[in-house]
This record gives sequence, C-alpha cells and structure tokens, in this order.
Amino acid sequence: MLKILIFLFLDVLAFSGVLISTLPFLIHEYGGNILLITIIFGSFSFFQFFTSPFWGSLSDRFGRKPLIILNCFAEILANLILAISGSLLMIFLSRIIAGLFKNNVSVGTAYIADITTKKNRAKGMGLFGVAFGLGFTVGPLLGGLVAGSNFTIMTLANVAWIACVVNIFNLLFVTFFLKESKTSFNNFSIKNSFSKIYLQFKLMKKKLLLPFFLIIFIVYFGFSGMEGIFAIWIKETFTWGPKEVGIVMLYAGLSQIVVQGFILRVLLKFFNEIQLIKSGILFLIFGFLLIPTSNIYLVPVAIFLLCYGIGVTNPCLNSLVSKKCSKNEKGFALGAAYSAQSISRFIGQPTAGILFLFFGKDMPFYVNSTILVLTIIF
Repeated sequence: MLKILIFLFLDVLAFSGVLISTLPFLIHEYGGNILLITIIFGSFSFFQFFTSPFWGSLSDRFGRKPLIILNCFAEILANLILAISGSLLMIFLSRIIAGLFKNNVSVGTAYIADITTKKNRAKGMGLFGVAFGLGFTVGPLLGGLVAGSNFTIMTLANVAWIACVVNIFNLLFVTFFLKESKTSFNNFSIKNSFSKIYLQFKLMKKKLLLPFFLIIFIVYFGFSGMEGIFAIWIKETFTWGPKEVGIVMLYAGLSQIVVQGFILRVLLKFFNEIQLIKSGILFLIFGFLLIPTSNIYLVPVAIFLLCYGIGVTNPCLNSLVSKKCSKNEKGFALGAAYSAQSISRFIGQPTAGILFLFFGKDMPFYVNSTILVLTIIF
C-alpha cells in the first residue's frame, strides 16, 4: 500500500507544482491572455475524458504497473517539453501529452482495489485521497518558492526541470520497487473501452442519477473555472507572483485536509448527504462572492469557504451516486462522475477565461455564484 501512495504523492507533487503555481505565469510571459491560459488548462481535462476509460481497460489486460510506468514516462516528456519551451505551441503540446497519457487516478484506484479487501477498501481509497491531497498541497508551494515572486521565464522553467527530476525518481521507484497488483488479466478491446464513454452518458441520463450528475457538472463548472483564472486574478489584484500563489495553495490544501479529514466526519454523524450538499453549495456561493471584494483579509476566508464547499459536496455526491445505482454499476457510476467533472472542467475553464477577458476579472465569480443560487432554488 505504501509504495503506491508514494508514487501518487510524487506524481501529483510534480504535476501540481508545474500546473498551479507556474504554468499560468509562463503562458502569460509568452504573450498568452487569460482565455488561452484557461483553454490550455481545459485541454488537459478534454483528453482525460476520452483516454481514462482506455487506460483503465488496458490495465485490466496488461496489468497496472506497465501503465503506471507509461504515466511516468509521459510526465517526464511533458515537463521536459515545458522546460525547454520557447513558444505557446510547445506549452500546449506539453499539456496535450499530459492529458493523453496521465492515468494516475484511473489506474491508481484500480491498483488500490486490487490490493485491498471489501472490508478495508474504503480505508485504502481514503489513504489514496490523502496522498493526492498532500501532493496538491506541497507541489504548488515548492513550485512557487522555486519560481519566486520576481519571476522570469528562466525561474519558471526551473520548476519544470525540477518536476522532471521528481518524475525520473518516481519512474525508477516504480520500476524497481512497485509490484504488479493484478493476478488475472482480461481480454482487451479498443472498441469496448471507448464504448464505455457512450455507456457513461447513458447512465447519466437515468432518472435517479441525472440530478446528481447535473449538480456535479454545475459545481465543478464554477470551481474549475476559478482554478483556471485564480493565479492571474491574484497577480492583477495584489501584484503577487508564483511564490505567493504557492503559499495560498498551501493554505487551501491544508483547509481541504481539515474539512475532509475532520469536519466532514463529524458532520456526517448529524446530517445526511443531501443536507451537506446544500450547505456545501451555500458555502461555495459565499466564497465566490467574497473573492471580488479584493480584501486581503477576506480572501483567505473565501478560500476556506470554497474548500469546505467542494470538500463536502464532492464526497457526498459520490456517495449518493453509488447508493442510487445497482451494486454492479457502482464502479462504473463513480467513473461516470469523474467523467462529468472532466466535461465541466473542459467547458468551465475557458468560459471563466472569456468572462475574465471581456467582462472583467471579477465577473466569473459573480456568474458562478448566480448559477449556484439558481441550483439551490430549483
């Protein structure tokens, strides 16, 4: 168990250190506007949506370890291209490669399922989430500290070089220390793996599940849009750089750990999932409305409200999706929930970029809060 968690932590650390703290600034330095930043961010989710079922099926046929090794190779290549990039086209190519080949979630969760029993599987998935969260907490801070406040293209590229080193270490670790978890192998069919995309849409339209998938889409439409523009919003509002963004993301990551690790467990003893989802949406609304105040003391409050909102809403929605479908559909339904997130990210991030570019840097937050208010009402 520990070895797969180490792989995930290092993989997410390298990925988030590049993506969150430095990539928006690097695109900006090469002349890209906020819309292009969000399109490049959204392209990753676009390719993930189409390739995740494929990698999952391929790992059923050939094992988890070969696919995890492929993930490491792809990350090395993507970050190498980013480190030597001299144009927006190369940056875009880097993100396409990452989106096409990244399989840490789909194959990583399958690995956990292989090595756990039904009794301790929830605990295993919880540890998987902790490793993922820690990577997203430490990565942006490390990337921000390397790039610095008074960043240059060179210091931003240094983050990608460090990510390459972490990925190479991770590749060696996986190759020599991670054991294959799968003991039996299924037949593989490209047609069957991609037909899952159609079946996911079919599942989403089921009467009992449709409301939850719509809420997943709406929540992540707003939240992912904020993720895509937040670094540049901070730059224009407070004239901060990657270092400060990294510190903010450290605070956000720790807030998320507090919410999911402690607050949510207590609340579940007193409230059901529907009640907690409503509270999460309300917190998201207030969080989105507080950010445009541009008050340096209120923005941290807004970030905590947003972390509570997404930290409570996401697991409760996943729980309800798994409860509302048949026993044989649970895994597939949760995969469909992840796909709904990918679709909303691909649409939500460029939409936030358009609103930022043409209607001002605060407009995405007002639109997000309005959509969520309508969701609560209807």
